[in-house]
This record gives sequence, structure tokens and C-alpha cells, in this order.
Amino acid sequence: MDHLVLQVVLLYTALCFCPLQSQDNSMAPPTFLNVSKNLVLQQLLLEWDVNDEAYNSEKQMIFNIQINQTGANNVVWNKNYTTALNKSSRPIQWSWAAKEPMECMSYAVRVRSLVISENVLVSESWSDWTKSKTVKGMDTEDSKSYVFPSDKVVEEGSSIPFCCIGKKGERISSLYFGTQKYSAGTGHQRMVFTVKNVRLTGAGGLGVICEGSNSFGTLVFVTRPVGEPKDLTCETEDMVTLNCAWQPGSTDNLVGKRSTEFILSDMSNGKVYCHQQPSRNRCSFRMGTQTAYNLRLEARNKLGKKHAYLNFDVAHRVHPAPPFDLSVSERYATAIGLYWKMKHKLELLCQIECRHPDGKVDLHSSVSYSTTSHRTVIGLQPYTDYTFRVRCGANRHFWKWSEWSELRTTQTKESAPSGHLDVWRSISRGLDSCRVTVFWKSFPGFRANGKIKTYEIFWEVLGGRPVSQEVPASDSSTVLFLDNCSCNISVLAKNSVGSSYPSVIAISGASENDRTWEINSNIPKEDTANNTETGVYISWKPQSQFKGYVVDWCNHPRVQPCDLQWKKFGQNESSALITSDAFVPGVQYSFRVYGSHGSTASLLEKKAKYLKELEPTNFPELHVDTVNSRLLTLTWDYDHLNESLPGFIRGYSVFVKDKHGNCTLEGLEKVVIQDGSVICKYTVEDPAKKTLTVKHPGLNKKYSLEVLAFSTSPPNITNNLFKGTMPHIKEVPIPLDGPLSTGDHWPQRNTAVLDQNQGFFDPGSNLVELSAKSHQGPVGLNVIPQGLVQNCCCPKIPHPTVTPIKVLHPKTLMALSDFTPNDVLVEEPWSCEEKHYYYNQGLRAELPAVETFAFQNLTYFTDGSNCYHSVPTQGAARRKSKMALTSYKPLQHSTPLSNCIDLNYVSQMDSSFPGLTQGDQTAPVDSSKWLDYKPQQALGSESSSPDTSEETIDIL
Repeated sequence: MDHLVLQVVLLYTALCFCPLQSQDNSMAPPTFLNVSKNLVLQQLLLEWDVNDEAYNSEKQMIFNIQINQTGANNVVWNKNYTTALNKSSRPIQWSWAAKEPMECMSYAVRVRSLVISENVLVSESWSDWTKSKTVKGMDTEDSKSYVFPSDKVVEEGSSIPFCCIGKKGERISSLYFGTQKYSAGTGHQRMVFTVKNVRLTGAGGLGVICEGSNSFGTLVFVTRPVGEPKDLTCETEDMVTLNCAWQPGSTDNLVGKRSTEFILSDMSNGKVYCHQQPSRNRCSFRMGTQTAYNLRLEARNKLGKKHAYLNFDVAHRVHPAPPFDLSVSERYATAIGLYWKMKHKLELLCQIECRHPDGKVDLHSSVSYSTTSHRTVIGLQPYTDYTFRVRCGANRHFWKWSEWSELRTTQTKESAPSGHLDVWRSISRGLDSCRVTVFWKSFPGFRANGKIKTYEIFWEVLGGRPVSQEVPASDSSTVLFLDNCSCNISVLAKNSVGSSYPSVIAISGASENDRTWEINSNIPKEDTANNTETGVYISWKPQSQFKGYVVDWCNHPRVQPCDLQWKKFGQNESSALITSDAFVPGVQYSFRVYGSHGSTASLLEKKAKYLKELEPTNFPELHVDTVNSRLLTLTWDYDHLNESLPGFIRGYSVFVKDKHGNCTLEGLEKVVIQDGSVICKYTVEDPAKKTLTVKHPGLNKKYSLEVLAFSTSPPNITNNLFKGTMPHIKEVPIPLDGPLSTGDHWPQRNTAVLDQNQGFFDPGSNLVELSAKSHQGPVGLNVIPQGLVQNCCCPKIPHPTVTPIKVLHPKTLMALSDFTPNDVLVEEPWSCEEKHYYYNQGLRAELPAVETFAFQNLTYFTDGSNCYHSVPTQGAARRKSKMALTSYKPLQHSTPLSNCIDLNYVSQMDSSFPGLTQGDQTAPVDSSKWLDYKPQQALGSESSSPDTSEETIDIL
């Protein structure tokens, strides 16, 4: 009975307590909450626990964490933290980083929990909160003022909160970060200011000042995160001390305890070898017996740390000290002995550098086992300066070379010259002598091997005895005067030890004469194709009988001596680019190509070349030979073969412009220039042709003429043509009708414009027009140079009167009294050739040049066939004139007229005559054909009165 009652009681108790136990297991509230501060990391550290059953079941739990700022009653954090319970991580830990300095204020923390089973909430309600735990800040201190963070290193570009805490009763109004001010508005005892994107500070940091009733502050230091060290290397020069060096991974702007630290340690044994500041990026320590190292270099500052690693065997890291006391022990003509010392006794491979005068470098090797070494460098050239230096490295397990030793320069001894001189000659022949200029220079294979004292020249004329001559070392040529050009010439160089092999050149009696460099029309004139800025391209036709070729030229062809140069080429070469710093554009150079065989040379070709052709700057001398309505004949003078020209003359451009700006001439190209006017252009492509005849120039026209020579291409048409009054520009008038033949060249300057209806004389011009009229129009025209007319004629020229007369029977001798002034009979169109012959018969032997004439009375008449004649009187022809000479030339009376446009002169006497008779008939005078005319005489004649003496003239 009692036993039964006991069982009932136990069963009831179990039924009553099971729901309660189940409820407790589902809650698992947090216990033993502990809260602390980590001021270095600026964190709150939380730690709590739950009951054993929760750990045994390894349940997943959610913890709700709430953090309040005390005093302000402000919840700054209220979030959940989920974790799986595990005995290995007991008790539970969690940290929180504040946005504001942890010292600035006090915090109260509490936690509650919720159990999760297979991702399902076991209970729908949280456990009870733990009791709040409070961590006090400096805001509870009333006796002192604070600013946080204080004396802190922060990262560049970050945002930094600053907390100012005044002592009791103090109010904070603003904060200064350097010179930048942050205002707080209404003052409080505690204020927080955030400065964004802070910049690097100097080594002394930047001041932070809290301003209120009183001012107080601190310093802040802004820097970069530390960088990983670079180029960590370790080596030894004596197998005793190990030297390590590196480069910082970042630039440090701070100093002292705030700067970056470097710690070098051995990971294999934990030894720390160095603890260095960034100013010393190296570390040295004695090795002892250890040869293998596993080093770690740590770089760290207040913001973090980085590492670099290096594993090596020290026997593979030998870097010897540089050699010293380098000296010369022996000197020979082709070898030098060297001696040097080493700081440590090691097995080393040493390298000797030998630098030649031309910059070429030779390397020689030597193995050293002691602290002293010696090496003889061979294969050198005599009498040559060489510069030596030495470096060494480990002979086994080579790591790197040492630094170079100091430089040592020395000179080898002299020896006799080696090789041959490059010899050439220039020949000038006389009637019974020969002048040979011998030139020499160094061949590429020639070496003086010392200081040249003299050059010795030997020559042997055919059939004569050898002759020698010594020339100073400063000369590179000499002149030989020989009776016979057939000779052998040799040249050798001599120094204090000996002489070179002779260089021989042979001259035969049939050699060419090199006396002159003149360029003539027979020498090919080549263009500048394939030339460069400093080189002239030359080609020649190869000939199989020659073993080589020689090209010579003058660097300065316009001066003497011309600086003769030459260059030799092989048998298979047929072109070359001749370069010289002396070549300039616009200068003509003559090149001669010789074929060589042994010591003889034969001239093959001569060529005229330019480095660059330029256009000529001088102008052709223009003349107008014929001007009438049917023909306009131009000629010009120009020395197109002159070698001083800046380019080969390839032709001429003739430009013709009339006063209306049109081009109507036949056979000429029309060109429109910039101002819209039209110019006639004609290109003459033969430089030897210097004449142009234009047909049908028209009536009553005035043309401006210009001729330009060109080298590479015809000149461009510009508005500058016909500008000014240059001597090479002509203005040519075309008469209304009738031929105009001056029989001479026109003047060199501008000409006067001739009126289309009457003749006149313009004192500012160079031409005078004389014309005669009939009832049918003008019948005569002559143009006389201004200088001649001004000295011989009156200022005004009247029109002559034309009177018809009868021509007598041929060969009838007419007395002077048979004529009256100004009477001219126009009848029977005889040929110009016949009349010219008879009119001048008996006069042609006595007539002087026009330059000596003193003209007085002139008569112009026509025979009806457009032939105009004037014949001077014998007395006038013999009278000397004081006027200046001109370029005018008269017709030559010894030859018949070539055409109907030539002019002759007939003396007009003062006596009157009624007419000319032919047979027994008398021709009446037609008064309608008279023109007013007044006798004229030359201004410079001996008498001012007209000469009325009678003269006999043969007339047909």
C-alpha cells in the first residue's frame, strides 16, 4: 500500500515538472555578460554564456544586442547576432566598433536570446534581457578637459571623428583642424566633429583645437598604410659578414616612433638580426658557421604591417670588394702588363676592360687566388693610348661583378708605319714640261704607329735617274715639275722607328691633261636624282679591263686651291654616293671617273653635278630686233653655260602682256594670273635658242615683255611680273602700220610708248619715232636711241613733206640742184635689194659706224614697195660727233638689204628742185602730198648752220 502511494506521488511530480523543464530548455537565456573597451582598436568587447544544455544540444541561437549611450539615452546599436553553439568557442564573444571615439562617452549594453532548431524557431518569444552593463567614458570626468583621438596616426583620405569634452561648466563652440574651422552652433560640454578626407601631414603632425570657454587640443598624424618591402637582397664580400638591403614599399612622411619600422629575422631559428628605422634600409651581421638562411623582413607602422621573404645559400651570394692600386708593370709596342690588389683572399674571376681611342672595348679574363694579381694584355696597336680598369667576381657560384677599379691610361711604344698611303695625282701639261701635283692621305689599313716625321716622295722619269724629296709631316701634297710626264711616283711615311711600304702611282705619256676644271657643253650635265642632303650620286659605265675606279672632285670649285678630294672603288662597283660637308646647294661640281689597273689610271668620264639645283637669280639681256604689225622679233643674251649659275639652264620663259590685260598673240599660251588679267607665255626648252618671233602682233598695240631663264622647271606666273622698271623688262609699242626695223638692239631700259598717229620724242623715254605721211597714211617710221637723238636733233620733230618726183633713167647722175627739199617721188616698185645696192654704191667704203655720225639733214622716202630708205651725205658721214656711244649699230652697206624693213639715210639739202625727169618727160609736183618740214641738224655738230655744199649721188 505505501509502495503504491509512493509511485503515484512520483508520477504526479514528473507530470507537473516536465512542461516547465521543456520551457526552460527552449529559452536558454544569456548569462554572465561582461563588457570592456579596447581603446587601441576603439572597440567594445562583449562576452556572455548560456546553460550547459544549450551547448550539449549544439543549438543555433540568435542574440539581440542593444547598445545605449548613457546620459543621452540614445540607442546606437540594436541588431541580431546569430551563432551555432559549440563548447570549443565557449564563452560567446562579440565586438563592436564605435563611430565616435570610445573615450568620448559611456555605453550600456544588454543581450537577450532566441533558440533555433533546424531553422525553425523553438520559441516565438525572446528570453529576458540580461542586466545592463555600463562602460564609462571620459565624459564622467568633471575636473579636466579632453579631446579624442589624442596624438593618433590616421590613414590618408579617411574620415576622422573628433570628440571634445569640456570640464564641468565648460561649453564647446567650435573645433579647428589646422586652419579649417567647424562650428557647433549652441555650445555643449561634449561635442563630436567629423573631418572628412584628411590629407597627409608633415612629420610634426597637425593641430586639433577645441574652442569654448577655454581652448585645448591635441595633434593628429596622417600617413599612408605601409607598403610591402621591395628588392630584398643579401650578399657577402668576404664570407664573414652578411649585408642585406631593401627598398621601402611606400614613402614614409612621419619620423620617430610613428614612422615605419623594419624588422629582419630568421624564420628558421627565430633570431632577429635588425630592427631599423626607414632611414636605414640595410642591415649587416656576422654569419658564423651558418650558410643557409630563411629571412623575413617585416615593415610596420601604426596602420598595419607587410612582409617580404628571402631564402638563399650564402656561398651563392659572394660580391667581392673592387680591385685597387691598378698600375702598369710593362709596356711594349703591342702589349701592356697590368698589376692590381684585392681586399680579401678569395678565388675570383677578374675581368680587364681595354678601351681603344675610337671607343671600342675589349675584355680579357684572369683568375686570382690571392690578394695580388697580374695580367698582360696583348694584341694592341703601337703608339696608341689605351684605358684599362678591372673588376672581379666569384669564380665558383658566380653572383655578380664587383665595382670597377679606378681607370688607368697608358700608351704603347712606337713601331714602323704599316700599310700603304692612299695616293692620287693631278696633271697639267705644258709644251715641253709636265706639272704633277701628288696628293696622299691615310688608307683604312694604314697606321702611322708613331709620330710621322716626314713623307718621302720618289719619282723616276722614263729614261732618267730616280729622284727623291722629303716633305714635312704637316703637308698632304706636293708639286713636281717634270720634263716628261711618263714617270713612276711613290710616296712613303717615316717615323722615328722606320718607314711604311711605298705607294706607287704610274703616269703614262698618253695621260689626259687635268689642267682645268671648266665645265663645257661636252660634259654630261646630270640631274640631282638620288642625291641626299649631303651627298651627290655618281654612276659610271664599268669596263672589264679595269680592276677598280677612282672618282675625284673639288670641294670648293670656285676658289684655288680647290681642295681636291678622291675616293677609290672596287671592280664591281659602278655607282657611289659622294658625301662631303663642303657640298652646298646651288654650286656646280665637276666629277672625274678614272679606271685603274695596278698603279695606272685612265680618265673615263667627266660629269657636272649639283647637290641641289636652284633657280637663276640673274636675268637675260632682252633685245627687240623687229617690231611691226606683222612681226615681233625678240632676242636675248644669256650665258647658259656659265658654271657659276646655281643650276643647269634648261630653257627660258617669255612673258608678254598688253596694256589691256589680254593675250591675242598666235602660238603663245594664255595664262590667267591672280589679278584676273591674261598673260601670254611661251616656253623655250632649248637653252641655246635665244630668239622668238611672234607673228601678227596687231596694230596700235603696246606690249610689256619679260624673259626669265629657268633651271629645274619654268617659273610660276605671279603678280610680281612686270612690276617696277627693271632693266630686263621691255615695253614695246606696235606702230599703226608699216615696218619698223631698228637694225640694232633695243635699249636696256623701259622704252617710250609711240603714238599711233604721229611721231614724237619723249625726253623720259629711250625711243624717238620719225614718221612720214601720204594721203594714204603713214609711209615711214624709224626709231632712234634717245641718247643719240638728244645729242643730235632738236627737241621737236615735224612731219616731212612728201612730193612725187620722176625717177630718171637708170645710171643717170643727178645734180644736187635737180632736187628741192622734201620732194620724194613714189614710182615704180623696184626691189629693195637693187635700190640699196645702187644708192650705196661708192659710199659703202667710206661710211663709218653710226656711233661716229653727226647727223644734220635727213630725207626718208619710199619706192612704193614698202621699202624705206635714207642715205647720209658724204660730208655728214665724215663729220665727227661728240655724243656718247650707244649700242646702236647701222646697216652694213656692203651687203644688200635682206628684207623690206631696213632703213637707209639720205642727206636732205637746202636747195630746191622742181622735180626729177625721166628721159624728156617732166613730172609735175602734186602740192597735196607736201608735209611741213623744217631742216634739222645735230646738236653736237661742228657748225650750227646747214651744209649747202653740193654732192654727187648715183641714182638709178
